[in-house]
Amino acid sequence: MRRLLRCLTPLYIFFLSTLSSLLASEAQSLANATPLKEQKEIDSINQLSSSDDSKVGSAKSTNSANSELSGIMVDRTSTMAGKTFYRAFSQHAMGNTIIGNAAITIQEQPDARWGSQIWVMDESQIYFRTQLSPRVSEAERAAEEAVQIVEEALLRQQIVSAPNSDKDLGGDTLMTPKKQ
Repeated sequence: MRRLLRCLTPLYIFFLSTLSSLLASEAQSLANATPLKEQKEIDSINQLSSSDDSKVGSAKSTNSANSELSGIMVDRTSTMAGKTFYRAFSQHAMGNTIIGNAAITIQEQPDARWGSQIWVMDESQIYFRTQLSPRVSEAERAAEEAVQIVEEALLRQQIVSAPNSDKDLGGDTLMTPKKQ
């Protein structure tokens, strides 16, 4: 048995040294390839494309010169009709600059007896509310109507807040002086 161990020990040492050198060279090649792979992933994230392969969020986009987030749409629906409403609403509102600059939440309250109640809201302001049955076609029609109503409400809100939008003027500078 000892004789066998003496014969196998040099082979075992040779095998371990060869294996460790192979692993070291593999680790070195992986270390060299990782930054390139990470850079490709970063580039793919920074250059989003739509379903028709047109660039959507590239740095050279003419739609927005800065990279700040202009609007957001939050999905708080849970049923199939609610998800269909959200999908149709977001697709119809995608090209709309008024809705695209707002922070909108689409919320759903499902009811087994009456269907789902859907709200389209911004913070605490409700712009659109409807009762949906489980039929998907009704959800798409309601979403088209909701986009028009929400756009009108956001325009009205912007018009009302436009005179007060000058950041250089404080509340007291807008008041006219009293006549003596």
